Amino acid sequence: MDGHTPAPGLQKIPVSNLVLGMYVAELDRPWLDSPYPIQGFYVRSEINIRKLAEECSFVYVDPRRYDTRIVDVDLQVVPQGKSERKPRDNVVRLKSARPRRPKTYRDSVEIREELVPAQTSLEDAVDVMKSVVDKLQKTGGIQFEDIETAIKPLVNSVMRNKVAIAALLRIRSLGEYSYAHALACAVWAALLARELGFSRSDIDRLAMGCSLLDIGKVQIPTELLESPEPLTPDQWTIMHTHVDAGLELAKEAGVEDAIILQMLKTHHERHDGSGYPQGLQGNAIPVFGRIAGIVDSYDAMISERPYSKAISSFAAIRALQSRADELYQEEIVEHFIKAIGVFPAGTIVELNTGEVAVVVSQNGAWRLKPKVMLILEENKQIRTKFVVIDLASTGGRASPTIWITKEHPAHAFGIDPGKYFL
Repeated sequence: MDGHTPAPGLQKIPVSNLVLGMYVAELDRPWLDSPYPIQGFYVRSEINIRKLAEECSFVYVDPRRYDTRIVDVDLQVVPQGKSERKPRDNVVRLKSARPRRPKTYRDSVEIREELVPAQTSLEDAVDVMKSVVDKLQKTGGIQFEDIETAIKPLVNSVMRNKVAIAALLRIRSLGEYSYAHALACAVWAALLARELGFSRSDIDRLAMGCSLLDIGKVQIPTELLESPEPLTPDQWTIMHTHVDAGLELAKEAGVEDAIILQMLKTHHERHDGSGYPQGLQGNAIPVFGRIAGIVDSYDAMISERPYSKAISSFAAIRALQSRADELYQEEIVEHFIKAIGVFPAGTIVELNTGEVAVVVSQNGAWRLKPKVMLILEENKQIRTKFVVIDLASTGGRASPTIWITKEHPAHAFGIDPGKYFL
């Protein structure tokens, strides 16, 4: 960015001089050439500074947006003698979400091979979960074994190929929010746990636990669950009781796994202590509870609800990142983004050329530059030939820079993304 003129009021400083609470408004390169999915962010931890140092020599900060509330949260242990930054007295150290010896998983089948089995598993799971929810609403009881029957094949699909089932979740309408949310949370949790390198048994636990997060809402009055108006403080107090209600329902159904019960109890707790029901913060929130909180929040944001319109996956990711180490553990947010992508497979996007494409795969560190299949010309007419382009490879001498300008809702322009994977 030689010769670059920053916006008025910004100050240019070396990355090594950054301190917590500063607001990074510009980089020493275009945002699209960086791995950051949002433009502008607060320096919330030592991890932020170390990552920036790997990408930039200097940045532009906005001194008007300094946040004095931010404390130093260091999520990684730096070997002695490797860091020149002195430890601070107010450092809050969070336990890493990754196991000590994380596993590395690789896809065993191509996405084309997995789409049909994944679709069958998803359809079967919808039927099972619909029956479970109907029974829960009528009798107040659940069959844990039935839920396992629905969730296990979805996890198996995630383990075979991490893209197929996630793409189908974005493409297919699963029906009523109560069971669609349960199935989606199970899949997002499995994807995140796979990315974190958890054991297969723990991946199953996370998926099962996340499928049960909202079972307590069966005891919440329907008029509150379906209210299109913002809830009053008293109504929110009633809504919050679904956590304890869900915990009791799970125990009555014979759920004895301590970790799953722990997830149900803590998935609404937040890093800064602003959650419920206990107001836990930091390390007091179990790792599986922190993961469940992120998964539950993400799927709620991208889902249509009576009182809230669905937002795009990109907007939901930005929302999670903007509250990292405030509501959510930053390390887990980063791994979640890596697991599902800023623009997940199956997303319909528009490019700066005016063309419309479907995201077919992610691109490592270049989160804003996935591989896409061009479907519509710039005039929004169907192409005669569908072409896959790697956005990370554009911008050189051989081709102009191409980037995503917006994400469109599922089935925009009459496009069915599913058929472009086959």
